[in-house]
Amino acid sequence: MRTTGNKVFAVVLVIVTVLGLLLSLFFLFQVWRYQKTVTQKLQSGAIQTAAMLKTTEEGLNVIELALQNVYSSTIFIDDSAKTLAQTLESSSQFIGSASDFMGDSLISTITNTQSAIDSAQASAVVIDNILTTLSKVPLIGIDYNPSQPLNVALGEVSASLDPLQGSLKSFQTDLEATQGNMEEFRGQILTLDQKINAINKNLETTQAVIDKYQQQIKSLQSWTDTAKESLPRWVNSISWLLTLVILWLILIQAGILLLAINMLSENRGDIDVIRRVD
Repeated sequence: MRTTGNKVFAVVLVIVTVLGLLLSLFFLFQVWRYQKTVTQKLQSGAIQTAAMLKTTEEGLNVIELALQNVYSSTIFIDDSAKTLAQTLESSSQFIGSASDFMGDSLISTITNTQSAIDSAQASAVVIDNILTTLSKVPLIGIDYNPSQPLNVALGEVSASLDPLQGSLKSFQTDLEATQGNMEEFRGQILTLDQKINAINKNLETTQAVIDKYQQQIKSLQSWTDTAKESLPRWVNSISWLLTLVILWLILIQAGILLLAINMLSENRGDIDVIRRVD
């Protein structure tokens, strides 16, 4: 009974080992059959990856160029805005000074002038009366008969200065309004400058991100170029490694097959001995 069980085990072992040997030989054949095809496909994939990375790099370069143009434009606008704000500030100060001069200073000067003329007009009345009286004395020989007395002329000069105060006050009001508008405009320019600075910071951040992506792309391109050159050697090395593993399995399976055949031989000898005894 034990002999029969050993025989069955040996037969199964032979069948399994033979199948294993056939599979090992099949795999060994497939390894070298597809070795070239696998190499070509991997190289094709590496070439496609390199092309995709090249396209990505070109896209990043286009984006970087556009970003640099935008950054240059915003820098120019920022400088122009600062210059304009400084000009508006200087102009506002000038208009403020002009407003003070046209308003308070000139009006005060005209008022003082009119006061002086009024005083002179009072003195002119006395002088006119004296000269008129003297002109009536025959022995003196003074001829004083002006078409317009001095005090009247001075009064007209004083009266002619009255409209100037209204005009100057109007000028002062207009200049103050202009100064206020310029200050408001300057505030808007400064707000624009702040927004442009914020945009520039965002552009600088974006530029840093693009630089990082470009470094990664270059690193991947370098790895891809190395892979394209090394793929045949890598695949060939892997093929030889698989070949050695399969040969090692074949040797093990061959040893097991010989052991199974030996077991069958021993079982057959035992059966012959038993038959002889019977």
